[in-house]
Amino acid sequence: MFTKVAQNLKFNPKRNYKLVTPCCRKTNTDGKFVNYIDYEDYYGYCHSCGVATLPPTIYLNEFGEEFIWNKLENKYIKNTISQVAIPVAASCNKIAIPQQFIPEEEIWSNYYTEPENNLLQFLRKNYDNELVEDAKEVYAISTSDDGGTMFWNINKDLKIQKLKIGYYDKNGRRKDHFKVPYLNKDGYISCLFGEHILGYNYYQDKTVILVESEKTAIIGYILMSKYIWLAYGGCNGLTIEKAQILRGFRVLIIPDMSENAVMVATKKVAELRQNGIDIKLWDMTNGKTDDQLNKEEIYNNDLEDFFRVLKFQ
Repeated sequence: MFTKVAQNLKFNPKRNYKLVTPCCRKTNTDGKFVNYIDYEDYYGYCHSCGVATLPPTIYLNEFGEEFIWNKLENKYIKNTISQVAIPVAASCNKIAIPQQFIPEEEIWSNYYTEPENNLLQFLRKNYDNELVEDAKEVYAISTSDDGGTMFWNINKDLKIQKLKIGYYDKNGRRKDHFKVPYLNKDGYISCLFGEHILGYNYYQDKTVILVESEKTAIIGYILMSKYIWLAYGGCNGLTIEKAQILRGFRVLIIPDMSENAVMVATKKVAELRQNGIDIKLWDMTNGKTDDQLNKEEIYNNDLEDFFRVLKFQ
């Protein structure tokens, strides 16, 4: 298991006027290329061409050895001086935080809480109760002490990596606030919501549908269980690291209805294809701008909003 090392990129007030810029290959006599503190001088930002030359992300294994991701070989390779220069200060102060997992007892101590959270109550009122009960069990949906909906990030090995607590009104609409009790800085790293389903033999030949919200994934499972429904937790929640588990599956990603969400997902699809993942995108906006979506009152809607309109039960 690899842990990403945080990069603290700050501009160095002292310019190197002797280097040749790595982006546009110009001399830096005018000082337009600014390098980052504690990194080799060829990592920085060029005010001449507007390109940032970033150091590759470094990952640590459980032994503290450094690796970088090689896109061509689709695997982690050991970091060497020739591949990436290690930040001078950071390499001295870097502490590897081992990945932590949440005890399974945390799920079951909240699974049978009564009354159930508002989201589960909404689902039971609007969908077949047996299907809702099945979805509750499959995704281990629990209820927190303050009535929140507990979404557990369980990986393919059935280890619990993260917890997100969302809050909904009686109509199943999400409220603005949420909680994340287990933090990255303490070693709790998120995975795809529903990832554990990929490990069940019954689902091996099914298409994976990726949506942004956990609620949409749950309702998608209730309505169309012939697919594997996973959530990536928001516009920027899908990373190369999280997506590696999707290798060997057919994947369809359905971003929310906004220009930004579609743009981010489109870029991510290109990256994932380069990493050997069979993925396609369904753009529900059909190329409409945010202004057009606002006029039609469907801006930032997701698939679940269409389920409501169509009463697809």
